[in-house]
Amino acid sequence: MKRLLCILGLAGSVSSAAPLPLDLPRLNGEGQVSLNSFKHRPVILNFWASNCVPCVAELPLLNAQAARQRHTAVIGIAIDERQAALSFLQQHPASYEQAHAAPPANLLMGRFGNQISGLPYTVILNSEHEVCTRRLGRIDASWLAKAVAACT
Repeated sequence: MKRLLCILGLAGSVSSAAPLPLDLPRLNGEGQVSLNSFKHRPVILNFWASNCVPCVAELPLLNAQAARQRHTAVIGIAIDERQAALSFLQQHPASYEQAHAAPPANLLMGRFGNQISGLPYTVILNSEHEVCTRRLGRIDASWLAKAVAACT
């Protein structure tokens, strides 16, 4: 069932306050990733897991986004066992912040509108850290460009 949810491509736009504060441990175990450290900047939150095939396909887009548009922060949130996620990133490096959501991670995703805990799940917050848009399923370059432009 988890694999099936991973390949669904559902999208949605919303406008609501983000469930703040968001403070998660860094995936590498060194400190915290805090939404407050990105004040007045739009933020892309990308929930992923090491066994999610579409999550691998999104990595190049998110790496390019992080490099191209430094004003918009990108945070990956691993919904996975820490060691599995770290091994995954050794094979598929990410150039942006990586956080770890400890179980039950579905509660965190639910706070951002993902009620079925499907992956990948991407949420774009505007500069006030309100949820601007979100997408369940694999993102593509066109969706990402339009979503970032609409939310910044």
